[in-house]
Amino acid sequence: MTYITNNILQNYNNTIGNHNDTHIISDTIEYYKGTGLTYTPPVNASKVIVECSLQIAAFPTYQVSWANSRLQYSTDSTDYEDGTWTSFPGTQMREGSESTAADNMLFFFTWVFVLSPWSGERKLRLAGRSDDSLCRFKVHRSITYTRSSINARSFISAYSLVQ
Repeated sequence: MTYITNNILQNYNNTIGNHNDTHIISDTIEYYKGTGLTYTPPVNASKVIVECSLQIAAFPTYQVSWANSRLQYSTDSTDYEDGTWTSFPGTQMREGSESTAADNMLFFFTWVFVLSPWSGERKLRLAGRSDDSLCRFKVHRSITYTRSSINARSFISAYSLVQ
């Protein structure tokens, strides 16, 4: 185990997603349930770091499934689904495969975002959409070594770099 013995990293907030039911994402931007976190950086923060781990599967359409994910924030949401959401600039991603094989394509993502600090509280979340309505994907889906389908939880963490 490693211990940080200085105060450079401050104000940790970690959440293991409490939503591990899989849900299908189509071609409109939707919240990846379980990836929400409320965070307020300290006033002397020079950067805010947000880390998130999530599993995505090409399902129910196994072919050419692309996730278009992004980190978003809101100052007026009460439950990570309502309110007005804005994507942090530079956090939009496109992940997936051009495979046309009907296999169980699983993607294990860990994203690390380094952001400029803000003042006040913000709700943070991952959200995304598929490329089109024909190529959907499922969030929180994993496969065991015996090829059984299981649900997988997400993890999100935020902390600040103070210099």
